[in-house]
Amino acid sequence: MTDLPEILLVPVDGSTNSSAAASYAARMAEKLGVPVRLLFAFPETPLDMFGWPKESDRAEDLKYFSPGGFENLRKESSSKAFAAARERIGQTTASVEEQVITGMPGKAILDHAAGSKGAMIIMGSRGLSKLSEVLMGSTTQRVLHHAKCPVLVIR
Repeated sequence: MTDLPEILLVPVDGSTNSSAAASYAARMAEKLGVPVRLLFAFPETPLDMFGWPKESDRAEDLKYFSPGGFENLRKESSSKAFAAARERIGQTTASVEEQVITGMPGKAILDHAAGSKGAMIIMGSRGLSKLSEVLMGSTTQRVLHHAKCPVLVIR
């Protein structure tokens, strides 16, 4: 038997499943007396997210390649994801913190968990369509198969 978790890591993306995982984690954290850390994974650069800009790209999309544009997108996206999770959590006595992590989601979550002593990951089952999941695998599948700590998947 393993030790009880010392921190609950909850990747969030604004989806219903990730918000349900955040709510579950907050209730569990109250019972265990441990903190919850909401994680929002975001690519490191615009190139990682969009690839090289092309002449056919709309000016609206190219704004994210400007200085500060990509950082604004990161802030807007993380704020929405954290707000959705906090709304679903509601009132809680658990300590809930928010952290933006950089990189492709699966790898970023795994790297963060590896550096967090006593971590347990609680995450939603998936956010991809079934076809996309078959073709490229889901973040949840990657975390389940490669995490060195306990992982709980919420449906």
